[in-house]
Amino acid sequence: MQAVLSSTYFARINEFKIYNRFAKPGGIVFLGDSLTQRYPLADFYPNMPIYNRGIDGDTTVGLLKRLDVSVFALQPSIVVLQIGTNDLQVAELPPEATIENIQLIISKIKEGLPNVKILLVSLYPVNETPDKLIEKIVVGPRTNKDLMWMNSHLKTLDQVEFIDVYPSLCDATGNLEMRYTKEGLHLSLNGYAQVTEKIKPVLEKVFQLSSK
Repeated sequence: MQAVLSSTYFARINEFKIYNRFAKPGGIVFLGDSLTQRYPLADFYPNMPIYNRGIDGDTTVGLLKRLDVSVFALQPSIVVLQIGTNDLQVAELPPEATIENIQLIISKIKEGLPNVKILLVSLYPVNETPDKLIEKIVVGPRTNKDLMWMNSHLKTLDQVEFIDVYPSLCDATGNLEMRYTKEGLHLSLNGYAQVTEKIKPVLEKVFQLSSK
């Protein structure tokens, strides 16, 4: 619950309220935690009406509490959702509870916006090696075993199109490739470029269809 109660969380929510006054309906919302907030979307998706609604440290619990300001106020045609890795550390939720919360997030979005298209992006791997560049305190209790288990269930969820970026970020040992990360959890620009290669073709196709 720490992420829900943090001053950073509420400050970001207040920013969203201001941004929303200038937003146009029918756009694309990227929804998630720090992996979304730090994603330079305007550079990777030029000429697309994208709104970044990521919050550092957010969890499925926090996201459920902010759907009104982060999604419904924008009336998007597409939501690109990626959430859950912080549940393993910040919220200390078991993987099973995270999957249930993500399904609830999806259901609530579809209930409020029946025609919205939801692209569900897989969780990213972490780097569990003892490399000196890896910050163990940042990686925390996350394990690739848990993340793979969660992805195996995320891809079975209804009402979404699942985009599996996990394998493309792994090295030969199954860890997050060093050139794709800053410290074992967050992505470098090379990492975001790799993610974009997986998301962009799907997003462009869906957006073209939703614009007709």
